[in-house]
Amino acid sequence: MKRPIRLNTSIKLHIIVGTIISIWLVVFLVVIAPFDASDLSFRIRAQILPPYGIICLLGYLVIIPIQNNLFRWRMRWSLFLEGFIILIFNLLVLMGSYWYYKTSIINGLYPFVKFTFEVYYPIFFIILPIIVFARWFVTKQFSKSNKRHIILVGDNKYDVLKIDRSDLICISSADNYVEIAYLVNTALRKKLLRSTLRKIHEQHGDLLKVHRSYLINPVHFKEWTSNNSIQLTKMEVPVSKNYRQDVITLFDSPLKD
Repeated sequence: MKRPIRLNTSIKLHIIVGTIISIWLVVFLVVIAPFDASDLSFRIRAQILPPYGIICLLGYLVIIPIQNNLFRWRMRWSLFLEGFIILIFNLLVLMGSYWYYKTSIINGLYPFVKFTFEVYYPIFFIILPIIVFARWFVTKQFSKSNKRHIILVGDNKYDVLKIDRSDLICISSADNYVEIAYLVNTALRKKLLRSTLRKIHEQHGDLLKVHRSYLINPVHFKEWTSNNSIQLTKMEVPVSKNYRQDVITLFDSPLKD
């Protein structure tokens, strides 16, 4: 099972990420002028190279709903899925870039294979660290800004619960409702919200799914009580086989292999 990592599914923030990557690419192409672009004047480069940035932005916009739907389907994120999404982005930008390269504006002479390996990929691997860093930074900053409180929202207008994140113990499904287990001072409280576990996990992807009916706050882990259950603060929850390795390898918990 793949190691779980955080994913920020905010469309607004990912549009910002895509814009930053695209602007950086345009500046790199126009100012640094790699490969044959160095033979062109700055004015010509500034006229014909910015569309590559637009293609990059469009490619990133396409992967936003793909990654969010993948996250909703898998209800977790991993390094494998992160790499898969970046691969899709790479292929989209490659196809769009080659199409533009062959238009009358650029009138490129390289065939597809030569363009791919001698022009596109050297540039892509230069901007790859920017892509990885921007996606990591957005998720990290988003997690920091929401570290203190957690707001759980149900389907009904008044189904809202705001508590300290550290007070949330776990969330379990109960027919058309979810049951929130949390602490008030040191007392265990429970509250029902009309929602589904899937919707709650979409709102708060940092919660760990340990069973098809349970999400937990990893900081409340105490011990394994058996191969199929763990003790949290003031309660015990089941752990299914499909999610056991996620619990073991979660980097934010005290669990170790």
